[in-house]
Amino acid sequence: MELKDRKILVVGLGKTGKDTVNFLLGKGGQVRVSDSSPIEKIDGEARLLESRGVKVEAGMHTDETFLWAETIVLSPGVPFNIRQVQMAMAQGIEVISEVELAWRFIETPIIAITGSNGKTTTSTLIARILERNGQKVFLGANIGTPLIRIAEDSDKFDILVLELSSFQLQGTKSFRPEIAIILNISPNHLDHHESFDEYVESKMKIYSNQTEDDWFIYNDDDELINKYLPKVRSRKVPFGKQSKQDGVTYNGSEIAFRDHLYDVKGIKLIGSHNVENIMAAIAGTVILGCDPALIQEEITNFEPLPHRNEFVRQIEGAKFYNDSKSTSPAATLRALESLPSPIILIAGGKDKGVSFEPLKDLVKEKVRFLILIGESKLKMKEELGIGIPSVLADSLKEALDITLQNVERDDSVLFSPACSSFDMFTSYEERGMKFKEIVENI
Repeated sequence: MELKDRKILVVGLGKTGKDTVNFLLGKGGQVRVSDSSPIEKIDGEARLLESRGVKVEAGMHTDETFLWAETIVLSPGVPFNIRQVQMAMAQGIEVISEVELAWRFIETPIIAITGSNGKTTTSTLIARILERNGQKVFLGANIGTPLIRIAEDSDKFDILVLELSSFQLQGTKSFRPEIAIILNISPNHLDHHESFDEYVESKMKIYSNQTEDDWFIYNDDDELINKYLPKVRSRKVPFGKQSKQDGVTYNGSEIAFRDHLYDVKGIKLIGSHNVENIMAAIAGTVILGCDPALIQEEITNFEPLPHRNEFVRQIEGAKFYNDSKSTSPAATLRALESLPSPIILIAGGKDKGVSFEPLKDLVKEKVRFLILIGESKLKMKEELGIGIPSVLADSLKEALDITLQNVERDDSVLFSPACSSFDMFTSYEERGMKFKEIVENI
């Protein structure tokens, strides 16, 4: 793709947006930026970019700026349903994600991972296994470093391990990973996508350009994923409880794939969902030629990542868990499944437009006390608080004060919001750190 003198608009000036602008300027593109944030919020970055010849508009998106462009690059989290984006597409202007732009300059093999839950754990485990097998690995995209930052230097790596969100995949056109992994699909990000169907279609773009030479690793227990299998041209490898003979199977204590058994009895990752993540990681790394003995070592030694059912401490017999990364009902469902009852559940946050009904039965079965916070607390109380004691709190600190007034020996105290953090915190990491800070200071 020739970028010299091409008119390119970057929408969104977060970390990825800034890296995208730097890349485009280095390629000689004519670059503009549009960000809906007020100018006060991005004033420093805007001044710096304007000194480099980049016109920046803030606080709004204008028709003139979008129609000026020959290509529009959307940063992650910028929805396609913005009126100016739709108008530009109707005029035939190319609209892509930063991942698509980066991929056009990359020749290094890619293993790409998506799904509603488990992406970061699976991606990180895959990267660790590959490194243990002597590979030089880039791990990034939706976590850590944006892909565009290494687009020109990707040949420094043997393989790129990419965690990809629905936002990033929605804006792809020719992106083609050698190995695509899809872990699961459940309602999420409906405050961003027009519909659940659009969300699913975005996820499924991960395989759309693959050929018979590529690999598609998928959760065979997920009915939604199975509906798309007739469209998949690449070689298919299923995993799951119902997995077919040529896929990855699990018997309750061992995972089997290609004549090798992997012991998961002593792993530090808890919950059946993490067994699925490990199955996907085994499939991907075996296909890439990794030594089964080294795969086993990494599976056994892998520590749970922060904010994912993370044990914080025990207080008078009750165990406190930080699961701030659970930003959807499906993620919280899996957290509830993995812990013993009785459970005190602290949940709530920014409403992403999804129903909490899928949690209802398990909450009723395992949760003895429900504490709700954030923008979604009234909706959650209406959908989940029938039949069990439930209270509303105005802050995470108040929620934990209420917890301490009601906690009993052998309770599992689970902070699993089932919502995003952006009503009260800047990220799920900040939210989780706050929870841990309060608990550790009790």
